[in-house]
Amino acid sequence: MATKTKQAKQIEEALAPVVAFNKLFIETAEKALGLQVASMQKLSKIGFENMNAMFHVQNAEDIKAYAEKQQNVAKEVAEIVTADVQELGELNKSFLEDSRKLVEENVAQVAAKAA
Repeated sequence: MATKTKQAKQIEEALAPVVAFNKLFIETAEKALGLQVASMQKLSKIGFENMNAMFHVQNAEDIKAYAEKQQNVAKEVAEIVTADVQELGELNKSFLEDSRKLVEENVAQVAAKAA
């Protein structure tokens, strides 16, 4: 019975780096998905508001006002996309740094056990 416990502990120790990386990956994937969902919600809202405004165009003045508003809509979309790309870039950077730290910690542990 004691041998099985020792084996289980060895397996757990051997798999610990994989488990830690998988947890980091899942957490990062959840955050990335959350960013995408939030972005899609913002952009969908803008799109639906824009379509709704288009359906209310009834004369030349409305067409002119609608067309002028498109510059603001394009600017708003560009700002949202830019902010989202920056946020996703930061998330990626954080994931890479955390992954590097996990690797360094595991290499140090293996080196310490080998010594």
